[in-house]
Amino acid sequence: MKERVVYYTDELNNDFAGMNMKKVKLKENFKYLHKSFIWHVISFVLYRIIATPVAYLTCKLYYGIKYINRKAMKSCKGGRFLYINHTMVAGDAYNPSIVAFPHKTHIIVGTEAVSKRGLDVIVPMLGGIPLPGGIKQTAEFKSAIEYLTVKRGDCVTIYPEAHIWKYYNRIRPFKDVSFRYPAELMMPSFAATVVYRKRRFCKRPRADVYVDGPFYPDATLPIKERKKKLRDEIYAVMCKRAEGSDCEYIKYVKREASGQQTP
Repeated sequence: MKERVVYYTDELNNDFAGMNMKKVKLKENFKYLHKSFIWHVISFVLYRIIATPVAYLTCKLYYGIKYINRKAMKSCKGGRFLYINHTMVAGDAYNPSIVAFPHKTHIIVGTEAVSKRGLDVIVPMLGGIPLPGGIKQTAEFKSAIEYLTVKRGDCVTIYPEAHIWKYYNRIRPFKDVSFRYPAELMMPSFAATVVYRKRRFCKRPRADVYVDGPFYPDATLPIKERKKKLRDEIYAVMCKRAEGSDCEYIKYVKREASGQQTP
């Protein structure tokens, strides 16, 4: 098999999802929370009756995912945040709903996920929460996250690496900005680390997903240090779990500004 090699220059900003979707500004009248009974009925049907079985079958049959320590998610009641490494395309849309089941899971997504007509309705019904694009939307975005976790007891999933690197078998550095939500709300967080393993009869690896937590914010610290400590704890456990990957389906090589390559 010819080795697949991907060259990158920036661990924080390069994206290899291959979907060619451009970022757009979120429309001004976008609603983060819906009160319509009909909207919630349709959302339930799409999420629970259609998407959840599809998610389970995709994760099990295509990605070969084995979930390890998923019972950790049952160690606390109510809302929570879930942080996962960003290494699958369809899998990253489906995986959180299985990890957090039976809690409903909402995923923070880029505005490109709701940029086309129809998607701006279906994606939120399936749990997508697009990033805001202004002061007013930021306030509504934060209010929605608080409502979904504190009031409804749902799970909000965040991919702190922000960009997809398919089948990457390590954890890329990520900032602590997304850890402000649990740090401010004093909510528990969990880490779900996707680890890749060799398959006996298939060149494409299977995935093990390790669940760790809960991690609680340190109330004795100011918010800036609180979110950093939470980030560091989750980053450390994800890096430790990723050491269990035993294959490199896609080789990522750093290309320096001088043109030199770093494995």
